[in-house]
Amino acid sequence: MLKQLIIWTLFTLVCLFAGCAQKPQIDPEPICLANRDLASVMKQTELVLLKLNFIVDKADVNTGLMRTKPLPGGQFFEFWRKDNRDGYSSALSNIHSIRRTAVLNFMPRNDLLCIDCNVTIERLSLPEKEINSSARVFSIFSSSSESRQTLQLENEQRILMDWVYFDRDGNLEALILQKINQKISKGKNR
Repeated sequence: MLKQLIIWTLFTLVCLFAGCAQKPQIDPEPICLANRDLASVMKQTELVLLKLNFIVDKADVNTGLMRTKPLPGGQFFEFWRKDNRDGYSSALSNIHSIRRTAVLNFMPRNDLLCIDCNVTIERLSLPEKEINSSARVFSIFSSSSESRQTLQLENEQRILMDWVYFDRDGNLEALILQKINQKISKGKNR
């Protein structure tokens, strides 16, 4: 009986750490700032995104849109990265090849400037290699060595390889909005 209890406890723990646990659901509200210039707020936002390792791909003051280039998910040994906000995000980044893209909308409303953030997660989808004969079974494995891992794709695989939408990252959205608010508030006091 004790042996079965230990086995079920270990199985439950493995499932929780392997991603069977529910993802924390956070849907942050947009932040609204009073009497702010759109161009200066966008410049401050760009500085915040740079500190979070994002690179701005497009910033358009006329439409109030800012989009970043995709940021590959941080691995467990990259302790300086801030894109993995919780255990779920960290496990996702370490198990899958993912990337995150932030899109910020700046919307003027009366005397307020509201900022909305949307961070999407995409996962790399690689098609499997086809095995046509028993002689090709070993070709499904890469020819990696102990010190260097390589991935070799056939032409058909390269064509079908794609980044597919996976989910939103509400925790990272909340962090970005919090950092923007802090940066702008700190600049106001100077």
